[in-house]
Amino acid sequence: MADYVILTDSSTDLTKDLRERFGIDDYLPGNINFPDGHTEDSTLDWENISPQDFYTSMSKDSMYSTSIKGLEVQEAFFEKYLKQGKDILNISLSHALSNTYDCCRKAASNLQEKYPDRKIICVDSLRYSGGDGLLCSIAGDMKKEGKSIDEVAQWLEDNKHRCHQTGTVDDLKFLAKMGRCSNVSAFMGSLINIKPIAEFNRDGMNQIITKVTGYKKLFAAMIEYMKATIEPNPKRIFVSHTFRKAQWLQLQELIREEFNPEEIIPTTVCMANGSSIGPGMVVAFYMGKEISEGLVEETKLLEDIKAKL
Repeated sequence: MADYVILTDSSTDLTKDLRERFGIDDYLPGNINFPDGHTEDSTLDWENISPQDFYTSMSKDSMYSTSIKGLEVQEAFFEKYLKQGKDILNISLSHALSNTYDCCRKAASNLQEKYPDRKIICVDSLRYSGGDGLLCSIAGDMKKEGKSIDEVAQWLEDNKHRCHQTGTVDDLKFLAKMGRCSNVSAFMGSLINIKPIAEFNRDGMNQIITKVTGYKKLFAAMIEYMKATIEPNPKRIFVSHTFRKAQWLQLQELIREEFNPEEIIPTTVCMANGSSIGPGMVVAFYMGKEISEGLVEETKLLEDIKAKL
């Protein structure tokens, strides 16, 4: 069985220590365009700006944007490992949120003729942020257990619709401007203390499916929703935030008390994701029941929960 590497992009929120721990061999950062006009790599490790400074600037209406590196750079990134005789499993953020996956597929196709004996498998995670990171972490665990590249890729394809998010972004203007969330318009307007609750749909897009008032009701709804959708004896739950540290810490405690997972992975959302989300996100990512078509079951569940709050 040929050796293989697990590659990804700058959407996973996996810092260097987490990438090393989970066996993520490398990632290709995109570009992040700063308000002053200069461009940097959208790295995962906050080398040139702190999360606090980044999200503080966004709270003052500074706008950032992102772009992918392009086909030639993606091909060079893959070829670095193909030249070493290694197969590639590349896990991309959702195609609904970025052109990254399409670029990876094109790069793989272009390189396959040159390296006919190598496998290049590109998986669309249909997720972003901690959801993407959670799937990458499981892939890394499976590789360490001796699973082949085909076995890991097939597991990802079979199980990515079981990767949930529940939580809020309490300032929707960035998502609305960037087109990163469906159904935003229904929840715009007077959003003082309103907490929209979003879930992934089967197309890999964030979709707001209900709203509550205040963090107390938000966390109560989230925990009840998780009770109904999470897998038994959860192993790993990612809890992510953008400039909401107090609420982020509170949510971790609530999850620990209610579900006692083997581990909670706390993450700060990286620049690539944060530029579209803005300050105000507090979200849990976890494995559970398969998500329904059109989020019909999840919407009904949350509306029933909301009615009892």
